[in-house]
Amino acid sequence: MDVSINKANKIIDWLRDYANKRINSRLIDERRCIPPYVVLDFGNQGILGMQVQAKYGGLDLTNTDAMRVVEQLAGIDLTLATFVVINNFLGVRSIARYAQESFREEMLPLLAQGRELASFALTESEAGSNPRAISATARVNPQGGWRLYGRKIWIGSGSWSGVINVFVQLLDAQDKPMGITGFCVPQGLPGLAHGGEALTMGMRGVVQNPVLFDGVAVTESNLLGEVGLGITVAQDMMLFTRLAIAAKSVGAMKRCAQLMLRYANRRDIATGRLIDNPVTQVRLSYITNAITAVETLVYRTAELLDANIAVPTEVYIACKTSGPEFLCQTADYLVQLLGGRGYIETNIAPQILRDARIFRIFEGPTEALNMFFGSCLIRPRKELERFFCEQLDGAQIWQELTDRVQEINDRWSTVSAPFNGKISARSWAFTLIGELGTYAILQAVLQEKYKKEESISLKRTINWCVIESNRIYKRAIDTVSPQFTVLTTDETNQAISSYMSSIGELRQTLPGEDDQLDEFLD
Repeated sequence: MDVSINKANKIIDWLRDYANKRINSRLIDERRCIPPYVVLDFGNQGILGMQVQAKYGGLDLTNTDAMRVVEQLAGIDLTLATFVVINNFLGVRSIARYAQESFREEMLPLLAQGRELASFALTESEAGSNPRAISATARVNPQGGWRLYGRKIWIGSGSWSGVINVFVQLLDAQDKPMGITGFCVPQGLPGLAHGGEALTMGMRGVVQNPVLFDGVAVTESNLLGEVGLGITVAQDMMLFTRLAIAAKSVGAMKRCAQLMLRYANRRDIATGRLIDNPVTQVRLSYITNAITAVETLVYRTAELLDANIAVPTEVYIACKTSGPEFLCQTADYLVQLLGGRGYIETNIAPQILRDARIFRIFEGPTEALNMFFGSCLIRPRKELERFFCEQLDGAQIWQELTDRVQEINDRWSTVSAPFNGKISARSWAFTLIGELGTYAILQAVLQEKYKKEESISLKRTINWCVIESNRIYKRAIDTVSPQFTVLTTDETNQAISSYMSSIGELRQTLPGEDDQLDEFLD
């Protein structure tokens, strides 16, 4: 453990010095590319193989120390943090935990030192938040093994990677489905190709492109886990990455808070110093409470994982929904506090806002995860109850949560208006219940920590969680207001269709840049 802490401390110290001297985030953003020397330097420091075993040349960091490094990276640059997280936790981790031994022995020494990168290909145009809907296939190859067919989209570091972890529907010789299966696919195999890079709103330095599979031959040596159990592998990677996304959110929120404090202390306005303005005080208080809550959740979760204690899926969901939601609000507060300066690209804030926005979407959008979490709480699993009551010593919080869930569920089981039937009404209830569950988890980890080390900061954040939870609860049991404010589907269609008379129906058709090779040169 001490060895891991020392390694992480050394990496963090190196990153702070390196960030000041060798990183220019705005150039990375403008050029839509991480400089090669940065990737090489990260590889040489072991940052691209943080949890690879030492025998393969990796740093072999604990989960807690890996999250510390991720938090520091996000405080420097969200794009670089995301690049590192994709490689470590979606790419390398999959191979280290699930690849065949021969493949691990060949690839892990290269991945640990950053001589090869790894990526994760799951998303398709019709399979985003629902990975079970993927249509890419693996068909039996008469020469042995399988051939892969399909198209994956928005694959982070896809065209840069030496190996791509892809998940497909496995078909038998009669084309009957055998379940989703994962494969490690080395770059350069016949039939593997890449589409054009996506012009993303943020995270511009991270290459994201479609990956195309047209009869790519693979064998059992390429398997990730067992045949038909690929969804288990994919979910394991995505759950851990959700923890890392929360750690990134903590680092980025701290950076935003630093910039806001620096500016507010130096800026005078009509009412005096900006730092003394009540709006500034309220918003900085919101940010510090959000940081304390998510930070406590991230490191308590990592500690439990390091102790080989199982963490329920719902806790990872709470990490994924709370961190990005708080971060996006924090980034918006930063831009707003800076006023006109916040709209100038050279002043850091716009890039943070653009980079942070994707966090609410990838690895499961907030709305879908809240709805899923809420549906789970209707008939909660014993695993989650034990986690609350035994691991977090939060039996009282659990009881209050389950009582409120029952009340909300009962309310929306009998009232459906203005939604289209009881199923839609219950989905709305699940969404709010999911939000309530997230605050209950935050409150429980904070309360547990407070019992061990009392502090004004923890107590303040516990009170903040209770207030936010009460706000959601009141909204959830209010079945009257939505009937007067929420439109039905037909009313929505009618209202928005009427806008055509005032602004028309616009479809810009003027061509953009010509990126096609001349036919005489093709």
